Amino acid sequence: MKHTDPSLNSVSGPGWQLLGELELAVDPGADRTVSKWLTVILSPLNLHEEFMSKVLRSAEAAAARAMQTETVIKFQHTHLLIFIPAERPSNGQTWGFFRIEKIETPTDEESTQDHAIEFYLYLEG
Repeated sequence: MKHTDPSLNSVSGPGWQLLGELELAVDPGADRTVSKWLTVILSPLNLHEEFMSKVLRSAEAAAARAMQTETVIKFQHTHLLIFIPAERPSNGQTWGFFRIEKIETPTDEESTQDHAIEFYLYLEG
């Protein structure tokens, strides 16, 4: 497991900033690692408990699916990235999220594909 916290760099595009990235090696307990990491990364946002639970369940399910035997053959590790709006929101607003899973084709120098699971947390309304 590799954890990075790039001090909210803008990576995904205008309007988004990277809150954190977790690199997961092939491990059957990856879903527990994801849950612990997300709890820490998302705590400064003071998210509603029900919303936080939805994000955690979605991330755990995606990590568990990425660690399945047929998937592991293709990937040596998976990247989990969390993006939030570039403009820091004020407390008390309602949040939503969506998840994108990406697989990049290996280059001539690489023999394995790169797998990323990106979560975008946004303000509703």
